[in-house]
Amino acid sequence: MRYEPAEKPPLRQAIGAALLIFIPNTISIILLTTFVVRASGESDSYLAWVTFTGLAISGLSMILHAFPFRYMGSGGLVVTNLNVPLLAMSVLALAEGGPGLLATLVIASTLLQFVLVSRLSSLRRIFTPTVSGIIIMLVAVSAVPFIVDRTIAQSEDQSAIVVIPGIVALGAGLWGAVQVSAARRVWTLPIAVAAGLAVAIPMGLYDGGPVEEASWLSFGDLEWPQWEFDFGVRFWSMLPAFLIVKLTAFLKVVGDLSVIKRASFREPRALDFRTIQSGLNVYGGTTLLTGLLATLPVSAPWSSTAVYIGFTGIAARTVGIYLGVLTLLIAPFGKVIAALAATPNSVVSAVYIMVFGLLFIEGAKWVFSGPLNNRKSVITGVSLVLGLSAGSIGQLSDGIWSELVGNTVILGAVTAIVMTAVTEFRGLWPRKLHADLSHAALADIGAFLNRFASQNKWSDSATTRLNLAVEEAVLTLLDQGDDSASDHGRRLVASVHADGDAAEVELVVYSREDSDGNIEDQLALVSDHAGFDDAQQLSTRLLRHFASSVHHRKYHGVDVITCRVEQ
Repeated sequence: MRYEPAEKPPLRQAIGAALLIFIPNTISIILLTTFVVRASGESDSYLAWVTFTGLAISGLSMILHAFPFRYMGSGGLVVTNLNVPLLAMSVLALAEGGPGLLATLVIASTLLQFVLVSRLSSLRRIFTPTVSGIIIMLVAVSAVPFIVDRTIAQSEDQSAIVVIPGIVALGAGLWGAVQVSAARRVWTLPIAVAAGLAVAIPMGLYDGGPVEEASWLSFGDLEWPQWEFDFGVRFWSMLPAFLIVKLTAFLKVVGDLSVIKRASFREPRALDFRTIQSGLNVYGGTTLLTGLLATLPVSAPWSSTAVYIGFTGIAARTVGIYLGVLTLLIAPFGKVIAALAATPNSVVSAVYIMVFGLLFIEGAKWVFSGPLNNRKSVITGVSLVLGLSAGSIGQLSDGIWSELVGNTVILGAVTAIVMTAVTEFRGLWPRKLHADLSHAALADIGAFLNRFASQNKWSDSATTRLNLAVEEAVLTLLDQGDDSASDHGRRLVASVHADGDAAEVELVVYSREDSDGNIEDQLALVSDHAGFDDAQQLSTRLLRHFASSVHHRKYHGVDVITCRVEQ
C-alpha cells in the first residue's frame, strides 16, 4: 500500500492508477448492459440510452463515493458497476413490461433499501463478516462462468482460434501478477489487455467495423424512453422476487464496501460502519436515479476494487475522482465506446478470470478474519455448496422461482442469512439493562452482571473478571465522549447471554452526536506498544487482559461493543 484514502499521490500516478481501472471497468459496463438489453429484446435506441446513462451515473457515483461527507460518500476509492444479482431480474422486467416496469420495480425496491440503511445497526447480527464474505465468494465463482460463456458463445459460429487472444492475455497477466516487484505488478491488467490485442488484431479478431460506423458524439442518437409507473399485475407478480434479489444485492454491497475498506489501509483497523452507511446512501441515491431515468442499476460498488488496489497500491480518493471523471467524459463519445466494446470477449474474460479469482480470496479473507469455529465452518461450507448447486436445484421449479432458486448468489446468500439468523438469535430475549452512559451506571451494570453470573453458577473469580471487563469497556466509552456525556443524551443498553462456557456482553450506546475513537484500534495499539501511563490506555490494557475478544462497531449515532469473557 503506497497511498491510503486521505493521502495524495502525485498527479501522474493518480491518473495512471485511474486509467488502469478505467479500461476494464468501462468495457465491463458496456458488455453487461449490451447483454441485458439484447437478452430482453429491447431496441437499439434503448441500448444507446442505457449505455450513455449507465456510464454517466456510474461515473457520478464513483465521484460521490470519493468524498468523506458524514452521510454521503465512502471517503475513498470505490469502483462501481452493474449489480450482479440484479442482472437476471432486469432482463425479466424488461422482457415483461419494458423500461416502465423496470423503473417502477427499481424505485419501489430502493425505498426498502433506504429503510435498511437507517436500521443497519439493528441488523448487525445478520450483516456479519461471515455472511458478507460468503456472498463475495459466491459472486466471484458465479461471475467467471458467465463471462467465459460469452467467449464460448462467440466461438460457436467460428473456429476455436477465437480463444487464442484470451489464452495469451491470461498468460501475460499471470506473468505480471506473480512478479516480485510491486512496480511491475501494477501493470498486470494493461499487459494482459495489450498482449491479447496484439494477437487478436493480426488474426482479424478485432472487429473495427462498428468503430468506423459509430459517430464521435452519441447525443444525436439518444432517445429518452418515456415511461409511466406500472403498478399492474406484472408489477405485483414480480415485486416479491425483485425484493428478494434486491435484499441479496444490498447484502452484497454491504460486503463489498467492507472488503474495500479493509483493503484501503496499510495496517488492519476496525471497520467503521458509518462510512459503510454513507456509501450505502450513495448507492441508494444513484440507484434511485437509474430508476427515474429508466436505465439499468449500474452504480453498485464492486469489491473488485480491493483487487485493483492490490495491483496499484493506491487507494487514494483522488483516484476515485479521476476515475469517475473519465467515465463521465467517455459516456457521450460513441466511437470510443465502440472501440472499447470491440475488444474480443476472450481478452475481457482473461482479465476478469484474474480479477474475480483474487476477489474470491478477498471474500475468503473476510470470512476467516476472526477465529475459526464450528458454527462459522458449517455456515460457510453449506452456503457455498448449495450456492454452487443452484443450477441443478433450480431445475426442480418453473418460472420466476426457477430463476431465483437457480441463482448461485441468491441461493447461497439466503442459506447463509437463514443459518446465521438461527444461530445468532438462539437467545431471542437476552437480559437487558437500560441506563444513562455515566459513571453512576457502573453500579447498576455490576448488579446486572452479578445476577447473570449467579443464575449461570459462575465462580467468584470468573464473575470478577466479567465485571472488570465490562467496567473497563464502559470507562473507555466514557473517555471517548464528553465529561458531561449524560447531558448530551447518551443512552446505554446492556445485554448478556451465555455462549457455552463464556458470556457475551453487548453494550449499545445511542447518542445524538458521533464520537471518535474505536476500542478495537486502541487494543491493537496496546498490543504493539508498551509503556502507556495515562488512565485511558491503562483501561484499554486491562480490557484486553480480562476479555477474550472485543469488537466495536460504529454507526451514525450508535456504538456497539461486544465483549466475550471466558468462564
